[in-house]
Amino acid sequence: MKTLVVLALSLAVWSASGQSNVNHILAGPFTNLANGHFYYLLKSATWLQSEARAVAYGGHLATVRDADENQWLVDTFAHYGGVNRPLYIGLTDQAQEGTFTWTSGEPVTYTKWNTLSGEPNNASGAYEEDFTYIIQQNSGNHTVLATFWNDVPNDGYGVIPRIYGVLETTNLIQSLPPLGIPPVAQVRLGCLEICWRSQSNIQYQVEFKPAVPGTNWFALGPVVNGTGSELCVTDTPHGSNRLYRVQLVAP
Repeated sequence: MKTLVVLALSLAVWSASGQSNVNHILAGPFTNLANGHFYYLLKSATWLQSEARAVAYGGHLATVRDADENQWLVDTFAHYGGVNRPLYIGLTDQAQEGTFTWTSGEPVTYTKWNTLSGEPNNASGAYEEDFTYIIQQNSGNHTVLATFWNDVPNDGYGVIPRIYGVLETTNLIQSLPPLGIPPVAQVRLGCLEICWRSQSNIQYQVEFKPAVPGTNWFALGPVVNGTGSELCVTDTPHGSNRLYRVQLVAP
């Protein structure tokens, strides 16, 4: 196949001050009586965005120290609001592949990888997965239950539902982080179209990949038949950064 074009697109919510003018907390505080820490359910975002927001609020994505704490997180957040929610926690091997550390700096004393699926496994070598989440209930695989962990790319690629971060802090959040100068206007790009001028009787395949070095290309929808006019394919990346290309399909 021949590549027609490659596009790099970054989706985000921006204000005039360069900050997001939204409250990133979905629910909380919840107090874990076992350690006296406060926890908040963050709105869905990438892992890096979730950790940055947790730090801005004075904490980190949650550290899991034992099985009881892991179960408490599941009981408190994994089904919040009647929704099966995958949950980002603060475990990552971004700094050194294969060596997982907590963003809080605490030692790793407990893990709950879904070993029946071979986790953590970097998508069986298909692409880089550096960030940990607690798997949602009923994710389509009988070996996968809430409480088990998996590693994913920053944008959660491969996980169909959006992933929600769990913020842990030792102090109650009294107010939102300062936003600086109020924004003049905001623009939110929630979906996009990849469009090109097609030729009749030619087939095209739109592909995408996460904007992470070493990742593979994946088909975005089925092969499209050329009409001699403009063709468009829609994508909704949920705030992630992706690369796109349009390929000619060999007859």
